[in-house]
Amino acid sequence: MQQPLIFTERRLLPRLMDIFLTVIAWAGFLWLIYDGMVKAIFHRPEMGPRPFVSTMGTLTLYLVVAALYGGVLILWARYNQYRFRVERRTRKPGMGDEEVAESFKITPELVIELNKARVLTVHHNEQGDIRDVEVRLGINDNALPEMTTLYEVPSATEDKTSE
Repeated sequence: MQQPLIFTERRLLPRLMDIFLTVIAWAGFLWLIYDGMVKAIFHRPEMGPRPFVSTMGTLTLYLVVAALYGGVLILWARYNQYRFRVERRTRKPGMGDEEVAESFKITPELVIELNKARVLTVHHNEQGDIRDVEVRLGINDNALPEMTTLYEVPSATEDKTSE
């Protein structure tokens, strides 16, 4: 598998916060086990099997509640599958090359060329029009060629100087 299923934060501070909270949670869990079971067994041996019986009763209750929650969740999922088995929303049809070209104020031929690219970097001017497009045509992410400029709009100063 190339992509992970869970994306984690890569910056240092959020990672340290995750580690800190995980250590706190594990420490609390281990303290609860120690306080409930280990102390009862080793510090009060005269209590007999009572800590085990009460703990097993509690664990059984937890398992029953978890099973009930799981059952309710499964029933809710089945109900939603039944309720939404027919898609009532209609999908908007895709735009044609001419519509895309008109929307971005570029030529239809350029739209066809841009669709061939694997990676595009689009630069816009202050009015939101496309100023420059950098294209990567590589097939493999690790073997991408150098960027090439496929489309560049002349700036307003260049237009005035050429007149």
